[in-house]
Amino acid sequence: MKPLTREQVRAVDRLAIKELGIPGVVLMENAGRNAVEIILRFMKERGGGPGSALILCGGGNNGGDGFVSARHLHNQGVRVRIIAHKPVDQLTGDAAINARICEKMSLDIQPASVLNAHTSAPSLIIDALLGTGFTGGLRPDMLELIQHINAQRDQPDPPIIVAIDLPSGLDCDTGRPAQAAVIADLTVTFVAPKLGFSQPAAWPYLGKFEVADIGVPPELIRRAANG
Repeated sequence: MKPLTREQVRAVDRLAIKELGIPGVVLMENAGRNAVEIILRFMKERGGGPGSALILCGGGNNGGDGFVSARHLHNQGVRVRIIAHKPVDQLTGDAAINARICEKMSLDIQPASVLNAHTSAPSLIIDALLGTGFTGGLRPDMLELIQHINAQRDQPDPPIIVAIDLPSGLDCDTGRPAQAAVIADLTVTFVAPKLGFSQPAAWPYLGKFEVADIGVPPELIRRAANG
């Protein structure tokens, strides 16, 4: 499968929404649901399913994918705790829709400021903080969240760490990390591998990576890749 650049990924979404009439919220639903399917299969291969999950959601569409994933994990009997980098009432678009669904489901949504509060360690951490749009450097608050995720690898019984679309802190096109990037055991990327995944700089962060379908036909993906 041909890797896609940041602009090609955006073109896939744009063509799906404008030409095929697939609402963005449907693409997000497909992404989050199929990501959970891959995550649960990965964990089963590693010896069992998650009893609990911590999902860190950013303020954009990557965070929206995280909220969808949280819903579907809950539906599979997983205890979920969501850390929202941005307050739900400040979210917009498809991410806001899915965050509000999580609220109405009475899922545990907390601000990033409580992340270091003493709680039982989860068996799964999902990084849904930053997506393909990220470039440049990390703000201090985001850097702290990424460092917190990576620090969990030093626990006696470390959780499985899964990155949604790509590890937060990596540049989609170059594969280079910012001041830090999430070190994932599994990266569930959408539509196609990203161009930066082929770069050696990205390899320590990706873990195993799998491509999840979002319901876009392959002909459209080829158009975006060749456009």
